[in-house]
Amino acid sequence: MRRGLICLAAAAVVTSGCTSDEAAPDEENFEPAPAPTVELSLLETLESPLKVGLVVTGSGPRGEGAEFAAPAAGARVAEFRLDGDADRLQLEVADDRGTPDGAVAATQQLLDAGVAGIVYASAGDHLDPALDLASTAGTAVLLPYDTRDDLAGGTTWRTGPSDSQVADVVGAMLAGRGQRTPVAFTGEGTGSGLAALAAGDRRVTVAAGDALAGQVSAAAQPLIDGGADSVLVSASAETSAEAVAALQGRAPSAPVVLGPSALAPAFAARLSDLGSAGGATTAGQFFTVGPAATDASTDEGVVRFLDAVRLAAQDADLQSLSGTDAFGRLGAATADVRSHDAVVALAAAAAGAGSTEPSAVLEALGGLQLGVDDGLAGPGLAFADRQALPDDGVAVLQATTRGAERGVEQDAPALSWFVLPDGEG
Repeated sequence: MRRGLICLAAAAVVTSGCTSDEAAPDEENFEPAPAPTVELSLLETLESPLKVGLVVTGSGPRGEGAEFAAPAAGARVAEFRLDGDADRLQLEVADDRGTPDGAVAATQQLLDAGVAGIVYASAGDHLDPALDLASTAGTAVLLPYDTRDDLAGGTTWRTGPSDSQVADVVGAMLAGRGQRTPVAFTGEGTGSGLAALAAGDRRVTVAAGDALAGQVSAAAQPLIDGGADSVLVSASAETSAEAVAALQGRAPSAPVVLGPSALAPAFAARLSDLGSAGGATTAGQFFTVGPAATDASTDEGVVRFLDAVRLAAQDADLQSLSGTDAFGRLGAATADVRSHDAVVALAAAAAGAGSTEPSAVLEALGGLQLGVDDGLAGPGLAFADRQALPDDGVAVLQATTRGAERGVEQDAPALSWFVLPDGEG
């Protein structure tokens, strides 16, 4: 199905730089570089196509996962890689609209469609009844973005960092810097892990709205007086951006450690919007915690993922998750390794089971261990525990304004992130 594009990439490598009238002396020995290796052959032995459900939150209140609809485009990249020259994987997309009833309806829609497993690319309490429904149906659900330590449903695995992992990594980073008196701002859609790193009188609950700027400004006074030495912000992506903007008005040079929601493009987009009005900048010192895989990585899995993103963006027939535009115009700039790897994990389970039946995929998934050789772009996953991303796959990330350099301009985020080497931060 995608081989035409791969061949096109190879042809481009062969012909580039060959416009001179004089042949190079050693032209007969010239060997073109191979085309990027992006195709995954996991599903070749299955007798029927694999259906994977993907739930996104296209709208809804802050803190209930709408910010992850953009990075969920990584699931389309996984489909692109797994399809090969036949439709081996069918991605079924449903929107839960950020409500418990919507989550149940979206999940039931996917169960009725006969999906072998579900990637729930959202977060928040509204997921819980849907996770229970999938558990009752005996269908596996993978959560790449929900960080809550307590998971509903008995067939659910988290493939991204947990709140506990985030707090442990941030705590170690602060200790390494000798920073022991942080101010913590906590908002909707987040756990208490980061807030617990601050003393009780240095914890501030914020909410989106007119009062937020005043709350942050008042609580930032210890940063100016010397009574606090660091800042933690944990809330939805947009509220985090608004808190950062307010903080920059009082302590513009303070480095800020953010929760994983900052990895969502909505954080950079909101901060850029506030900056256009003269109230913020994306050029601050921003740190967060996430899987040890970013666009700046030279790891084999990430390189292949990015090659696949670029090739997929050239396919005019490949649709965005919403079906409203081509993937190259809506999705290629924001596609994330976490949603990609969740789809690949379900495909690997189906391949291991030799079946697309949900019960067989569920059984094969338990205990499965996967790495880059299995097609993952990010860190290895181990499904013996419901926290499938192990501690050593979680890293401190720092923001840069250099951009992701994916070769696409549309909907490109204003920040990209890179993994800090051990001992830095």
